[in-house]
Amino acid sequence: MNRTSILLLACLVCLILASTLSAQDEAIVVNTDKVVRLYSSTLPAEVDLQAYLSTGEVKLTNGLQCSAPKIIPGPAPSPYPQVIVWEKGIEMLGSSSATCDGVWFVNGNQWEPHKIALVMWKIRIPQPSKRLASEFKRDLSLSLWVDLNEDKAWGRTERILNESFNIYKLFPNTWSCLEIWYLSWFVIPNATTMGQQCGGGAVKYETKLWVRTALSYDDVDVSPAGQYLFGEVEDYQVNYFDIQYPKRGKG
Repeated sequence: MNRTSILLLACLVCLILASTLSAQDEAIVVNTDKVVRLYSSTLPAEVDLQAYLSTGEVKLTNGLQCSAPKIIPGPAPSPYPQVIVWEKGIEMLGSSSATCDGVWFVNGNQWEPHKIALVMWKIRIPQPSKRLASEFKRDLSLSLWVDLNEDKAWGRTERILNESFNIYKLFPNTWSCLEIWYLSWFVIPNATTMGQQCGGGAVKYETKLWVRTALSYDDVDVSPAGQYLFGEVEDYQVNYFDIQYPKRGKG
């Protein structure tokens, strides 16, 4: 091999190494994105909190599995009310303000009344290095409504979940992006829609209920309709299943 060939080969190796290092640098930049895991202070004891905080895995201490739920993303169809959010790109649910990707209904694909529903919220704040602590002096709020009576709206009594937390201590920082996971829960209520009679006088309720979820900022009067200055609203259709048996008197 002559001198020219050796030089060309050395240059080729350098280019390959440079390309590899560049790719690694890009990966490192992506991996500097931070995830902060928060949770409701009243989270039930059956949730393995240590596993969630250490790895992000949501599992139950009683050995039951958290299956992948079959939830239909929205938006909820007309005549459900629409919401206007003036600034979606600052604090938003999920990785995109244009899709329903910020709320995960963790444990199961069917709701059953009087059982626990675990709800994971994923909130994304782009470019946190340019944000100041003073911008987050007030709380971020998470709200969830369920159309239990299926009247194509969400009334005040259908607000099932409302959680708030404050993150101003996370700013300022040098992260390229900030992602917050918040694990919440509630007890699934009874549905009020008409059911079908099944054997023994029992009534079977099986339907799909529209759920509206909302991320808002400094909004004490948050509503499933109207306008928001910051945040995002996402809708999901959840399977609901219940069999109610007749009460038996003392014999």
